[in-house]
Amino acid sequence: MARKTMAFYPPTPLVMSPKDQLRVEIGPLYVACSIADQHTIHAFEFFVLDNDINDWSDVFFEIKNNSILLDKYSGNVHLCYNFREALIIPVEKMNTAAATDFLSMVFGESNRHEQKHDKLADAKNMVNCYRIRKTILDQAVRHFHLFQGHHIYTEILNSLFARPDLPDTILHIQVYPQSFIAVLMIKGQLHFIQSYSFETSADLCFYLLSILKEHDLRAEDTHIEMSGFIEPHGELHQHLQQLFPKRSFSNLSESALIPEMLESYHAHYFTPFFNPIV
Repeated sequence: MARKTMAFYPPTPLVMSPKDQLRVEIGPLYVACSIADQHTIHAFEFFVLDNDINDWSDVFFEIKNNSILLDKYSGNVHLCYNFREALIIPVEKMNTAAATDFLSMVFGESNRHEQKHDKLADAKNMVNCYRIRKTILDQAVRHFHLFQGHHIYTEILNSLFARPDLPDTILHIQVYPQSFIAVLMIKGQLHFIQSYSFETSADLCFYLLSILKEHDLRAEDTHIEMSGFIEPHGELHQHLQQLFPKRSFSNLSESALIPEMLESYHAHYFTPFFNPIV
């Protein structure tokens, strides 16, 4: 149900410092665990989940038993949720009832989820409202003595808002197993953020072109910034090369990574899992 497909550890026994933090990112088909400070990843584990999850207690049990990081760490855990049931709402429209109505209109009503929200960067006056399965939160309480949670949209947007070097029109994508997140920003303003499921590279490209069409933009005028599970010489990247003349990978500094990471993967693979700005 949960298979460890990547694991990188320091050459000597890991000694936690007060600046280190255990981050556990949970998505529909993966869990990523890392220990890092503001500048460096010290350890990283990636688990792929089966696509027929019925009981998150089994997932947590398997990962806890197979993770060296979760097995050894007893401090405050930073949980990051990567699920599609999230909406960005202006602060002036935000209250519990309104958020419930908005989420229900877009994603349907549910009594299996708990509603939460994250405040985005102060100057932006926006709130990220989202839902998380109660079973995931129940297991977090059971397995972690202390934890704080936020949604991945909050992480992505605060990071983009903090950058002074954004192109006028940028389409930022983060690719995961069978899903990706797309963010469209124009002149530093958020115009769109959404998660998608996909099976083929053609699916992903279709969604990107649909976003541009909806906003009356052309691919040749849009800078695409890519990170996550994209092979530089793979089919997906070849298709993106054909569509977007302006493109770049969002690479972590090599000094932030464990050297063994770069023996098998490119630096942009790990960018989505290491974002110090929340």
